[in-house]
Amino acid sequence: MTVINNHSKINLNATFQEKHKELFKIFSDNNLDVEINADFDLLKNTLTSLSKDDYPYNYDPSFDGGVGWVPPTTSFALLLKSGDTVISTYAAMKYDCASFIKDMQSYFVGTYEDVTVDVGSHFYSSCQWVSKDHRGKKLGMGLDHLKKNIIFDILNGDVNYAIHKESLTNYHSQGLVYDKNVKLATIPDGDVGGAGEKIDKIYNVTWTTKSSWTSKQDDVKKSYS
Repeated sequence: MTVINNHSKINLNATFQEKHKELFKIFSDNNLDVEINADFDLLKNTLTSLSKDDYPYNYDPSFDGGVGWVPPTTSFALLLKSGDTVISTYAAMKYDCASFIKDMQSYFVGTYEDVTVDVGSHFYSSCQWVSKDHRGKKLGMGLDHLKKNIIFDILNGDVNYAIHKESLTNYHSQGLVYDKNVKLATIPDGDVGGAGEKIDKIYNVTWTTKSSWTSKQDDVKKSYS
């Protein structure tokens, strides 16, 4: 396994790798390299080139600022690679949750609940995908946990949150170890980028805090074996 640091501000250095060696073992055991970058054009091209059978969602517009967009230095994309082939993705960015919900309301028409997450520095994450040929190997969970460790250890975030279709509530709460999970919105047209298809009308917001994530590390690391 090689860690490829292609981000201008975020470095997954030897100290970080040693602290999370149990997590990195998941990737090394599968002969995969880990890349961090801020190349959201590559991320978008990777996900939009997939068949709907492999990735059924539209691309998340939060990570698509259009021509000339300069991603903030507090945003990053994660890739798992087998040779030159990308087999898994994730992305995150600093984005206040109240601002995100306001932007979502202007983009996806629906009925929204009154939701307030824990205070602090918020990071939004999305664009999780694992190639069909590599599922069932804890790679999606591993990349999610790596993303949380980057947010909390390196970027000093306080809260990591995400949205998802209602049917994935248990996956986020149990597999990905988010703390809280509540209904956010009913979207009649569905098709919320990165979170659901047209058939998915109900969306939740889920989140965890740095203090809670830190307190669960012993149990989290046991889940890797």
